[in-house]
Amino acid sequence: MLRATIALLFSLSIAGSSNSYGGIGFWQVLNAKANPLQLYWQFPHYFLARINKLPKNTLGLLARHQIPTAQYEYSLHLLKVKQIKAAKLFWRASLPNINNAQITNLSEQLLATEQWGDLNILNTLGYLKPGFVLNHFNLHHGVIHTQIPKPFLHSLEFLSLDSNILANKKCQFNVLTMSDHRSGLYKLSALIKTYNKKPEPRPGAFCFSKPVYVAGALKCSNSMSKAANCDWQSALINQQLLRKFDFVVMMSKYGSANVSRGVMQLNSGANYGIFLHELMHFNGFEDEYILPKSKQAWLCKRRGLVAPNLYIAKKGEKSPNGWHKSKSCQIGGVAYKPSKDWSILEYQQITLSDQYRALWLAHIDKIKR
Repeated sequence: MLRATIALLFSLSIAGSSNSYGGIGFWQVLNAKANPLQLYWQFPHYFLARINKLPKNTLGLLARHQIPTAQYEYSLHLLKVKQIKAAKLFWRASLPNINNAQITNLSEQLLATEQWGDLNILNTLGYLKPGFVLNHFNLHHGVIHTQIPKPFLHSLEFLSLDSNILANKKCQFNVLTMSDHRSGLYKLSALIKTYNKKPEPRPGAFCFSKPVYVAGALKCSNSMSKAANCDWQSALINQQLLRKFDFVVMMSKYGSANVSRGVMQLNSGANYGIFLHELMHFNGFEDEYILPKSKQAWLCKRRGLVAPNLYIAKKGEKSPNGWHKSKSCQIGGVAYKPSKDWSILEYQQITLSDQYRALWLAHIDKIKR
């Protein structure tokens, strides 16, 4: 077959153009199993102009023979099929020989699959130029908020600290949401979107701001084994902004979810059940699992209705009618909860029940605004 191909090309050399030869050679590779490497070297310009039309195994063959454009194109294919490590071998080899448009495309493909380590390689080598991908890269690494362009944040439906952030006067409670890293911003957006599909305990109860990027303005702990905690005392956040809102949600990278003094702190791995559970804490609901000893030490000494879902009685005292023992207090008094079944305040995986929704509504209706 190869001899026939060469003979045919030679016979056309008198009357045809080089483009015609290239076309015939390309056709032979596609349809007649001709040697792609030999024909590529005879007609490199023709092949390079149409390289993405080659079968993937042919493209791989050219890539393995150190043809930069083939290495680049084949790496994009490998990225699409999630062969990340194999792709890296080819795109790294191609870098010195591909153009700026190809580098931009490569970086966008790496961003699409969130290959932050590979993007770091490009950045270290000086291939990430100011723009869309570098902004995402910096957002992921939590660079100081002043280094992230405001228009870029707005294009992603996020806000910068110097944005005009307004509360919604039609809502009973306004919540300022913020994060210091990219995945936190996206997770907050997802949680808010889920909430808005079915607002609890009713529409108009809570309104959330768009997520605000605050890296560098607020220092948060980096422990996965402890409660999420940020240093609000030294926060470089406009206090007037905080006072516009009833509550704050701060999403850091690490730490378990908690609410203290109107601030919910949780990590970007939190699911919607955790978010809704913590939202109920904004309105005074207590956990129905065993409370921390430090909290039991003062809360479990109290008596009567200490939260919409927690009644504490003396030992031996009769429980409120229709209430059931809770695990909340292991010392001090005996704790009771409204339901004999598990609730979202004991296990966040459980959905909000009609009984607890009614409790929630009754409680917020008592709150004077």
